[in-house]
Amino acid sequence: MDKKDDKTVAMGSSPDAASRPSEDPDATQLYANEPKPAELSTEDAQRVDPNAAQVADAAPTRIAVPSDDLPTVVGPLQGDVAPAEAPDGLDALDDPYYSPVVPEDLTAPHSPVSIPSPVQSLPERKHRLPRWAVALIIVALLAAAGGVAYYAYDQEIWGGRTIPSVIGMSEDKATQALEARGFSVSVEYQAADDGFDVVLSCSPDSGTRVDPSAGVTIVVSAQRTIPSVVGMDVSAARQALLDAGVGTIHLTYHNSDQAEGTVLSVDPDEGAAFTSSDTVTLTVARAYTVPDLGGMSLADAQAALEDEGLTASVTYVDSTAEKNTVVGTSPAAGERLSSGATVELKVSSPYPSQPWGLLEYFEATPQELSSYLSDQKFSLLYGELYAAGGNAHAAYQNAAGDVLQISDDPESGSYAGGSQADILAKGAPLGGVRYAFSTDSLPEGAASESAEGVRTVMSACGLSNLVDTCTQDDVALPEGVERDSGHVHFICGHGQQDGYTWAVAIGGRDEATKVVALVVPTEHFSGLDLSAYGQSVCDYVAYVNLYEE
Repeated sequence: MDKKDDKTVAMGSSPDAASRPSEDPDATQLYANEPKPAELSTEDAQRVDPNAAQVADAAPTRIAVPSDDLPTVVGPLQGDVAPAEAPDGLDALDDPYYSPVVPEDLTAPHSPVSIPSPVQSLPERKHRLPRWAVALIIVALLAAAGGVAYYAYDQEIWGGRTIPSVIGMSEDKATQALEARGFSVSVEYQAADDGFDVVLSCSPDSGTRVDPSAGVTIVVSAQRTIPSVVGMDVSAARQALLDAGVGTIHLTYHNSDQAEGTVLSVDPDEGAAFTSSDTVTLTVARAYTVPDLGGMSLADAQAALEDEGLTASVTYVDSTAEKNTVVGTSPAAGERLSSGATVELKVSSPYPSQPWGLLEYFEATPQELSSYLSDQKFSLLYGELYAAGGNAHAAYQNAAGDVLQISDDPESGSYAGGSQADILAKGAPLGGVRYAFSTDSLPEGAASESAEGVRTVMSACGLSNLVDTCTQDDVALPEGVERDSGHVHFICGHGQQDGYTWAVAIGGRDEATKVVALVVPTEHFSGLDLSAYGQSVCDYVAYVNLYEE
């Protein structure tokens, strides 16, 4: 049988099929460039291979693959191809799938021969969703994602957190509320006169949603306190006080070795609480300068100089100014000098202008009176303290014969004598003053037993406001006391002045005439029973001076 050019493949079996190389039972495809095989009948197949026991299914089979990229698969066909000439069996020798049967091969084991399959398996067909289904799924997924995102945002899992309302809270409560929400808190303080420790504002505003890491600043009301200004220049210190809310600033200057204009102290002290209506005083350094001490008392002026680092000396001068007050200084106020320099204080004399200036005794201190009487050449005759009240009871006399008595009962000129303690120098207070003029010191006209004589003595002693007078003819005396008008002669007058009661008595017995003036606080007479004297101070003084002595 001639070999065909179309390279048909005969399918069958032979007695030595077991010894032939293995074939691919799953091979269903041939390359597309292979020609279609001729269909073999059973008879032809047996003619080619007498041992063939089975021919492929006689039913015509065709497998077509529409793709141009895949090979064409063919099987036995009927009627499509003319019957091929039966092979003679010799051409099978050239068939790679055929091997002559050797008897020994039937019993000897052979290793299978692996032949690459000339066909490929068809890919599994994929099932795709419709586009509308895909779109619906995407929409559903987006909606679900949006819902989750909204819920997470609403629960403040992301997208920042809302600042709670803290206005009006205390600092501690506001801080706790903010930190509980995850915010870091900064606190600023704003000075106020009242309503302390209250949150005034919040930045960012309450209700704002922000990143907690950005932080929140709250402004809290705080009590005003004096800032640290000591050591600062006065201008900077003033500005610091104004910034702190001080409404009124008062400046005082103090001698100092520090640079001029440096703040030495502040009142109230640094750190002290204040309100905007309070006045704050700054003490500022200046070069050593005489301060203005005019009108100050001697004691205050001396203290001021000492505080300024200066030394005081005192000179008393006659002046119409209030006694014992500064009327001038040397050097003058405002002049510069060195530290520790001496400043002379010119002081209105605290002493009586005259020894008989009785009201002036009450303006001086006991010590000053002791010095004054010594300067005026008065000698101490007697001195002791009253057991009741501790007032001074003393008597002094000068060379002219004038007698000055310090007594709680100045209407009487008697004293016990004996003790000569300078009780004034020890500070014993005055109860009353009595002055008995000598003939040499008596003012002209003062010896006249008349109203004019009374006024003369009043003028010399600085007395005024005469109330009444009495004489030996009209004086009211206690029952049983004789007037003795033939021997007793006098005129007595009394008055009241600046809380004191004064009296002047001019007269005596027979040829003798005495002139006496006295001053005592008015309440002294309010404690006496004057009914026997017609309720008259004048009559009572006349009786004690002229009838008892």
